[in-house]
Amino acid sequence: MRRTHILTYLCLLICLIMLISTKAMAQTFTLEKTVTIDFGTVWCVPVYDGTNIVVSSESGGTIKIGKFDLSLNEVTSHATTVADSSDTANNDSIADHKHIFQNGYHYLAFSIAGSGQGGYLYLLKLDTDLNRVGITTVVNDGSPTNDMFLVGDGTYIYIGKFLPGTGHKVYKYDSSLNNLDTFTIGGGTNTHANGAAAVYTNNQFHLVAPFTLAPGQNDEFYRIIFDNDWNIVKDREPILSDEGMLSIVSALSVGPNSQGFIIHYGRGSSDAGGPLYRAFYDSDWNLLSNTQVIDGTWTRPHSVIVNDTLYVGYDGSSTVQLSSFTITDIPTPTPAITTSVTPTSTPTATPTTVPTAIPSLIPTITPIATTTPTPTVTPVCKASSLAISPTKLTLNRKMSGNITVTITGDGNCPVEGETVTTMIGASGKKRVSVSPTSQTTNENGQATFTITAKKKAGKARVAFQAAGQKKSILVTIKK
Repeated sequence: MRRTHILTYLCLLICLIMLISTKAMAQTFTLEKTVTIDFGTVWCVPVYDGTNIVVSSESGGTIKIGKFDLSLNEVTSHATTVADSSDTANNDSIADHKHIFQNGYHYLAFSIAGSGQGGYLYLLKLDTDLNRVGITTVVNDGSPTNDMFLVGDGTYIYIGKFLPGTGHKVYKYDSSLNNLDTFTIGGGTNTHANGAAAVYTNNQFHLVAPFTLAPGQNDEFYRIIFDNDWNIVKDREPILSDEGMLSIVSALSVGPNSQGFIIHYGRGSSDAGGPLYRAFYDSDWNLLSNTQVIDGTWTRPHSVIVNDTLYVGYDGSSTVQLSSFTITDIPTPTPAITTSVTPTSTPTATPTTVPTAIPSLIPTITPIATTTPTPTVTPVCKASSLAISPTKLTLNRKMSGNITVTITGDGNCPVEGETVTTMIGASGKKRVSVSPTSQTTNENGQATFTITAKKKAGKARVAFQAAGQKKSILVTIKK
């Protein structure tokens, strides 16, 4: 009797654990409040400074900043002008800007529309009281600089300037506003337009961008993933399709609990946008939902998440708004599993007492015959062979290619769960990178790696090792 009770409660505990475990974290977003940003007529970029929601907006070619508490009550009596035409080379009006907060400082990238061949791009640094710390010129009368993206990795600041026909040229800065490096991203199958946004998470940059910003001509948003040096980890893939109705996708955030990605955009076929939409993805960029959240005609959204609240800024028809949404996590349970328990002795008819708090979790206890069936044993496929495809690779500089490693056993059976590690020859490290550096094989016995060429031409040897075997390929980087 006592043993039967113990087994029963054990089953209840197992069922409860399985019911509360999740494969994915679904989320709902509830609109709490919307305020009008009266110091701006275009652009609305919210950031969090550790205490307040700090909002930058533009009016009359100047950038102004105001502060709000987490309930969207304005805590400043007036907005602070942080940049105007006196900060530009030719006293030009400011056209566009982006804004992030990192390590106790605000960083704003702003541009002028320019004339003829192009314009200027600047990087501004402010302290938490909005006092100017420094400003530097990123681009001096270069190609069009409007509608850039701005992202930080926790240490450095990166400005992505639109590079027509390719994608972006990314400028890397330290906290003292020193330019450390530049990277060109896009081109070929990874070509993308401006109206983009980037976020840094799990040691990777995730970029979302349209194919074009031509009104009524963009059908898809794309996602491209990069490593810390802006080498491609995963090539461009479409994440949303809507014929002729997609434009700027400047709002991108990562959910703190779900680690899912959240984008916002104005759905419409003109430059003015349309109703504000939100698309929510899991951590692998699988689309979970795509819904309208604000009616009207809106564009240029930007977002930030603080605890369990999502803040989204957007503008339209000379009106700038900021909305807050409460995020609610909804666990998605694993499928219910019926548990059968074989008692060591036949139970009596005495009823079992079950806690009333979880009556729906009572498992089925089914006595079975005393003869225990012989279990079926599945033969184990032991790794004995390693193959690489293709066996050689030729890349242009800054381009990528995939290599598939296949692990098989006797009878050519696929080996699942075998770890494959990579190694680049000493001289090759200057020419290529490999991502990931190790990976386990899937149910087909395969693991796929991305090899990305750097700037230096030449040859590099990349080795793959698993199950006591090692094979390599030769990668040629063209001049």
